[in-house]
Amino acid sequence: MSTICSSGASISANASAAADESIAPALAALGDRKADLAFIFASPKYDLEQVVQEAKARLEGVDIVATTTAGEITERGLTREGMGVLLVSAPDTRHLLNQAQPLGKNAKKLLKPLCSEADAQSGEHRARGRRHRSSIMFGDGLSPTFEQLVVEIRKHVPDDHLIVGAGAADEGALVKTVVGSNAGVAEGGVVVVHFWSPTPWATGMGHGLSQVSPRMTVTRASGNIVHEIDGRPAMDVYRDHAKSRGIDLESVPIGQYLIENELGVLLFEQIVRVRAPLRVLDDGSLSCAGEVPESAQVCIVRGAPHAILDAAREAAQQAKDALDGRAAAGILVFSCVCRGMTLGERYSGEVDAIRAVFPDVPIAGFSSYGEVARDPGRLDGYHNNTIVVVAIPE
Repeated sequence: MSTICSSGASISANASAAADESIAPALAALGDRKADLAFIFASPKYDLEQVVQEAKARLEGVDIVATTTAGEITERGLTREGMGVLLVSAPDTRHLLNQAQPLGKNAKKLLKPLCSEADAQSGEHRARGRRHRSSIMFGDGLSPTFEQLVVEIRKHVPDDHLIVGAGAADEGALVKTVVGSNAGVAEGGVVVVHFWSPTPWATGMGHGLSQVSPRMTVTRASGNIVHEIDGRPAMDVYRDHAKSRGIDLESVPIGQYLIENELGVLLFEQIVRVRAPLRVLDDGSLSCAGEVPESAQVCIVRGAPHAILDAAREAAQQAKDALDGRAAAGILVFSCVCRGMTLGERYSGEVDAIRAVFPDVPIAGFSSYGEVARDPGRLDGYHNNTIVVVAIPE
């Protein structure tokens, strides 16, 4: 039997009503098919533990993966302070849910609990024709350990293993994020689902950003803290950049300026990853959403709204092309919170761009703190200010 997906959304004030309004229509759209897995994207205004319990009551026997968001995405558009759901019915696919657990500070210690059982099952699945393995992971987008975990899993699994996901968010408050599963929730946690399917899942990604400063060198950094760029406090470099554009950072919201003018890490002339500065430290250092290596070549990057929307369309087209002629049953979308801040009222255009490539296909996802995408064609893994489009084949 082919895979089918369905979606639902709600902006109700409480978790029980939101679960009713988002899950009921999604169940109805499945007809007589049973859901195998539910992705739930919920505003931090809800207690995620209650969200999971409400979902379990309505989805008996269905595995549940949940995360807090900075905005919820379906084919209906973007909601804030709401709930989005994608139900997946995939009789020919098997999955293994590693329940939500604290992320902690040591990514390597998480490899065994998150990957060993899946590794043991892979041989049997391949023997039964489910040759294609994928993993979806949601983790605390405020923790540098999440990026380190992506790197460790990327090194651990075979090159043909698709890894996608995103950083859990909290509506831009930058205080705490929560992920959940059937067994409960974990503040500052991580949850991973492994899939084995007869046909490969597909993904595309893009950012639409361009270089708006000279090439510079990170001269002092530790993890996700950039202390100095070209031998100067990192924030001083940003102040000069703003001044060159006629902007006094003392008179504008610094956080907004940083989000709209991020750090791009360069390989030759290509922007290979983007890092969002989240806050300014007392010594002028910048705390970023993701690691920036010392000695890295960087530049300040910025995206015009039309370029960001073009990147969304291109990411969707990449995913469609990777399906190699197969139809999509459903689409997962992970789009950095920075993109929504830049687009503002034009954000619906990002969803429209994806729908133009995948008309009449259920869509669900969320506005995130960091995005995960590693497929056989790319060796990278963790991103900021990026959109990731995942196509689940029929």
